[in-house]
Amino acid sequence: MIRPQLNSITRLARAGALEQAWATFHAAGLSPQSDDPDVLTVYGRLLKDRAAAESGALREDLLNQAITAYERASALSRATYPLINAATLAFLAGRGEAAVTLANAVMALLEEPLRAAETPYWIDATRAEALLLLGRTRDAERMLRRAIRHQPEAWEDHASTLRQFAMILAEAGQPADWLDRHRPASPLYFEGILGLAADDDRAAEAIAGAVDALAPSMVVGALAAGADILVAEAAIGAGRQLHVVLPCPAELFRTASVEPFGPAWADRFDALLEQAVSVKEMDDWQPLSDASVEVSRQVAMGLALCEAKRLQSSARALQIVGRGEERGKCMARWEALGLRLDRLELERSDSRHVTLSTEAEDAALIAIPESLHICLDGDGVALARQEGQCAYRLPSLGEAARRASDLRSEYPDVRLALDYRAISVAQPGRWDRVLMIAGADLKGAVALSESAALALVLHAPEANVQPMGNIRTALGDVTLYGLFSGAGKNADC
Repeated sequence: MIRPQLNSITRLARAGALEQAWATFHAAGLSPQSDDPDVLTVYGRLLKDRAAAESGALREDLLNQAITAYERASALSRATYPLINAATLAFLAGRGEAAVTLANAVMALLEEPLRAAETPYWIDATRAEALLLLGRTRDAERMLRRAIRHQPEAWEDHASTLRQFAMILAEAGQPADWLDRHRPASPLYFEGILGLAADDDRAAEAIAGAVDALAPSMVVGALAAGADILVAEAAIGAGRQLHVVLPCPAELFRTASVEPFGPAWADRFDALLEQAVSVKEMDDWQPLSDASVEVSRQVAMGLALCEAKRLQSSARALQIVGRGEERGKCMARWEALGLRLDRLELERSDSRHVTLSTEAEDAALIAIPESLHICLDGDGVALARQEGQCAYRLPSLGEAARRASDLRSEYPDVRLALDYRAISVAQPGRWDRVLMIAGADLKGAVALSESAALALVLHAPEANVQPMGNIRTALGDVTLYGLFSGAGKNADC
């Protein structure tokens, strides 16, 4: 039964949820004194990730502990994975001679017929990393290229290797721009106009050409009739992954933003939902509003940024606009981050349109204990109290995150939560989710709803946001994230 637990811990660590990974390791009764090489390998991984967030003597001590764990794991298993990690960590710890010795040991172990079995990708990626540690950069790149050819779409594996290479090159003071040639393709956020006829072949061809030119690894967006659906179809046709983010349940979105433009679009919407890798429904808001659409847009952008970070890549955006129409400021936050935005102008071929409710507003909500309500008096709008918690609305999500982090630092044991959603005075009670997730006991973190977590990546890219699994509430299972102190350079959302 230990293998599923170790897999779970590794997934958490890879996703950046380091605190939860450590908690799971200890809760499972696992120990660094174990003689199980898999346990020691995972333990080394956790130490390595923790060292990455530290500096000075503490960082060096954590690295040396990780090296010891990895060396023991390799000696017990004859596996190259823990040994190459020991070699790289020795290099990062300033132990150059030990790094060379271990890298040569890796090269020798790769030639042994009785070593532990590994995939063709990892065999050559490991050899490439050893060559890099030995100062043979050109040979390392050649070997990395060969490794990627074995499994060209193993993006997470490629990202892990590139992360290791970047650390080595940074420590060595060498340029790392050549790594860009081997990065996975960029995730693509997309959005576009309605008002395209279902049989508008010119629009479909132009959009397919734009998607083909950008060659994304995946696309992220909604599926309104028109440009959205055409982008999604072009991506699926090119073998790309589709991740759908909707502001409300799919059936409500279909009724409001697809069916008014005809049954052909509705059938295509249904087909794309079946083919999507993931579908996120942000809320149960009725009716669909401009505000709920805006929250959903920001969540989708945040998801694209998280995927880019996870894959050691960069996110891009494609916006399809009406020819000659004002573009507004809807992508201003994306552009302010210096992210690439491509626009495609098209003539509208369908005069039909939909009007969404404007009575709601996107709102950043914070839940704090009643005993701390004075901390927000004058800065937020009090909305409700429930089971010792107060819900407030703050001016922006970034401000809410800052205030929550400050409170966490001052009162480390209290429970705090953030949510981001559309609310309206005409339909009260939409703050129930933030009060419910405030009950989650996240040691050292502020509890975040999924919408708050992903949108925060757009509002505050430096935030250390980590996935924390699901909790069961009166609303059903709710996906939970944690906002931890410190920069989020190692978190992958």
